[in-house]
Amino acid sequence: MRSRWLGTAVAAAMWAFVAAVYTRLPHRIPSHWNLRGEVDGWMEKPWGALMHPAIATAMLATLWLLPRIDPRRANLERFAEDRRLLVNLIILFFAVVQGATYGQALGWPVQVDRVILAAVGLLFVGLGNYLPRIRSNWFMGIRTPWTMDNERVWRATHRVGGRAFVIAGLVMAASALLPADVRPWTTGAAIAAAVAVPLVYSYVAWKRDMSGRPV
Repeated sequence: MRSRWLGTAVAAAMWAFVAAVYTRLPHRIPSHWNLRGEVDGWMEKPWGALMHPAIATAMLATLWLLPRIDPRRANLERFAEDRRLLVNLIILFFAVVQGATYGQALGWPVQVDRVILAAVGLLFVGLGNYLPRIRSNWFMGIRTPWTMDNERVWRATHRVGGRAFVIAGLVMAASALLPADVRPWTTGAAIAAAVAVPLVYSYVAWKRDMSGRPV
C-alpha cells in the first residue's frame, strides 16, 4: 500500500475505465446516494463520468505539492511512506466508488449504497491505523488549536483518534449489511463519535499537559 506507483496505476486504470465505457454511460449519472440507498444527486456528462478519475489525479498532485508548501516540511518528510499509503487508500476508495457508480449506470446488479458504505467504513479503518503515525503539519491529521500548539497533545490525540476511526469504520462497514431504515442511525452515530472523540480529547489532553500531568 505504500508503493510509489500504486496510486498512479490505479488512477490510470480509472481513466482507462472511463474511456472504455464512456459512450455507453447515460447522459445523467448518479453521483450521490442517501443512507437509505436512494439516489439524491446527479451529474451530467462529461463531469459525471470524469469526476472520480479527476479526484484521483488531484490526490496524486496533492501528494507531490504538500511537502513543498508546508512550513513543517521536515515533519512531512518523516512520514513520506505513510503519506503515500494515505493517498493510495483514498484513490482505491474512489476507484471502488467509480466501479459501483458506473456499474449501476450501465445496468449491472450493484447495490451501490451498500458498496459505498462498506468502502467508507474500510477507509475509516485504514485512516485510523494511519493517524498515529502522522507528525504535526498544517494540512493532514487532526488539526485543532490544541494539537497545533503542542506536539505531545498532537501525538496523544492521534492515538486516540486512530482508535475512534477504526471502531467507527468497523461499525459503518457492518452497517452495510443492515436494513436501509437502520443504516442512517448507526452510520450517523459512528461518524459523530469519530469526529467528537478526538476533538474533545485534544482539549482534555492540552489541559492535562498545561497542568504538568501526563497526556
